[in-house]
Amino acid sequence: MTRILIADDRESMRIALKTLFVLRPSWEICGEAEDGREAVLKATDLRPDLIVLDFKMPLADGLQAAQEIGRNLPTTPIVMYTLYKDEQLEAVAKSAGVRRVVAKEDGVHELLGAIEAEVREHET
Repeated sequence: MTRILIADDRESMRIALKTLFVLRPSWEICGEAEDGREAVLKATDLRPDLIVLDFKMPLADGLQAAQEIGRNLPTTPIVMYTLYKDEQLEAVAKSAGVRRVVAKEDGVHELLGAIEAEVREHET
């Protein structure tokens, strides 16, 4: 079972992702966060197998959260799912410890593919 933490400031996005992820029998939502600080705290407490992290969030953005999570949980894959994907953000995100950056405009299939790839890589 892959335990996933979802961090996004929009409740509608968290609900949509949870609805989508529960269709995967080997995935479990272990927690949700609505801002960057909460994402760090929940990641540290829950120790998920993977984190789906938005970029633009209050209190601490996704980059700040990823850096902090990376210090506490260096082997936990982080997939950033964002409206603001560009080459510069992707480079900065990867230097902050994010494994993959997926644009929300690319749709959920891209996100699912990124998560599946990280789960496969993490299992080996």
